[in-house]
Amino acid sequence: MNIDNLILLEPENVDNFYPFSILHPIWELRTGTFKIFEKAQKLFNCNNLLFKGRAKQKNTFLKKYNIPNKKLVKGNALFLYSNLDFNTQLLNTLIEQLIDCKINSKLILNDNTIGYYFHQNTDLENFNINEDNDISTHFQNQTINKINLTNIKINSYLWDYIYNIGDTISDDINYLKFFNLISDNISNNYYENVITINPNNIFIGNEVKISPSVVLDASQGPIIIDNNSQIMPQSTIIGPAYIGKNTKIKIGAKIYYNTAIGEHCKVGGEIEDSIIQAYTNKQHDGFLGHSFLSEWVNLGADTNTSDLKNTYSNITVRLRNDEIKTNKMFLGLLCGDHTKSAINTQFNTGTVAGICGILVKEGFLPNYLPSFVWGGKKDSPTYRVDKAINVAKIVMARRNIELSDLDEELIRDEYKLLR
Repeated sequence: MNIDNLILLEPENVDNFYPFSILHPIWELRTGTFKIFEKAQKLFNCNNLLFKGRAKQKNTFLKKYNIPNKKLVKGNALFLYSNLDFNTQLLNTLIEQLIDCKINSKLILNDNTIGYYFHQNTDLENFNINEDNDISTHFQNQTINKINLTNIKINSYLWDYIYNIGDTISDDINYLKFFNLISDNISNNYYENVITINPNNIFIGNEVKISPSVVLDASQGPIIIDNNSQIMPQSTIIGPAYIGKNTKIKIGAKIYYNTAIGEHCKVGGEIEDSIIQAYTNKQHDGFLGHSFLSEWVNLGADTNTSDLKNTYSNITVRLRNDEIKTNKMFLGLLCGDHTKSAINTQFNTGTVAGICGILVKEGFLPNYLPSFVWGGKKDSPTYRVDKAINVAKIVMARRNIELSDLDEELIRDEYKLLR
């Protein structure tokens, strides 16, 4: 099935993905080997990938990845909400339903609209991808069929992605192979004194350095180590796991199953069931479990997260002003961009921290830490926005990256919400 236009939509409830959603569109979220927009493009193999969502976050994203702000081309168009679980099951389900479809259709999952399909004869010339309004208003005068779908998933919160990591990485292997994005499995490479278990399920990119005494155990799922990464001595990685491009795994690290680490990170200590976006450091000893770290986060030495209550009860979290029952027994830290923890920091179960925080406090920090908090006590001061931006610029410049004016504007917008 050929898709001429693939348009990723942000869900209406973007605050459900707080704190990542402060500075990022949802389609930039890493779900495994790929970010959402990367996996969507691979699934549908569509050259004309477009985006519709909050204008500032979208424009920041386009500039960051040097993506042109495209227009719809002649042909059919598939609009999908970006919090769908983009995997082979989704692709196969849509192919089955749409391959002979000649009627404009609304895609329904459990009474919720998850996307739209418009056949090749639809007039899309007046559709403005940059307008900040509901997509349905563009086609309210057209006849639209309803297609009820099953066997696909939609993610409502960040922790849904955490719980899907293993399945996602296993599905990603098909597209890494098809698009020749990974060079070979480790059985066709030679690394001195590296212990491998199920080596046919261990995939190594180009220019990867793996030191002696490393253990790679792919008996429970694949291990993907992407280009120019380094695995230092005495580290253990248990799959399913993904190690991103230019990322360094420090001496003695213990990377358990269901972990996805983005590009340009430095990681040590003990990690399991977690997603780490790009340019984030957790270099030292300490435990990170069932957690999500956004970009430019730095966790100080011996920072630890609790991801299980002593009562073994389900966890409730606060997202801005809303208390959400997760229905999950395991959940650690959800952390926003540019937030830093001091040495020996202790995060309680189900902690949410906003952007640009300086987190330091004796004992456990509160379960909810708003953006720009300095400390973590009830009477802690607010981190001045000009100072926070200046520090962000210094940190990013060390990686030869400049904080864009668009990013700075988004940071200041978040600060205004606190006043």
